[in-house]
Amino acid sequence: MENNKHSKTKKIFKIAGITLALIALACIITGFADFFIKIRNEEMPSLFFLLIIGFPCLGVGLALTMAGFRKEIMNYVKNENVPVINDMNREIAPGIGAIADAIKNSDTQTVTCKECGEQNPADSNFCKKCGATLKHACPDCNAPVDGDSLFCPRCGRRL
Repeated sequence: MENNKHSKTKKIFKIAGITLALIALACIITGFADFFIKIRNEEMPSLFFLLIIGFPCLGVGLALTMAGFRKEIMNYVKNENVPVINDMNREIAPGIGAIADAIKNSDTQTVTCKECGEQNPADSNFCKKCGATLKHACPDCNAPVDGDSLFCPRCGRRL
């Protein structure tokens, strides 16, 4: 019942919109013709009001027509855009994956062992490969310093 009413309303919008737009277009053409013919003959245009009526009616007619054809227009736009979006997705997916991996890996910071070069988790005290000490204390300020640091993060002394 509701869908049938909706279909009837759309049909009314389509018919009324096209009819109003065509009538408005005829008014606009007549108004312009009268205007230019009378101006050329140095007379006062008498049908200028048709332009004033025609332009708003043309807008209303086009709006009604678009409302009546909205579903068809949207389906067309969808069918044109979905393949483009899918292609774009296929092209940028590797880049997005690389960015996601970089973000994920940036959260897991590592410390490089000075003895063997192995990457170890930042919270490790000893190398997982050779057992060398990864954390030292600064000789000046006694602050904890990672094994691969060249300078103390607290006082700046070269280690």
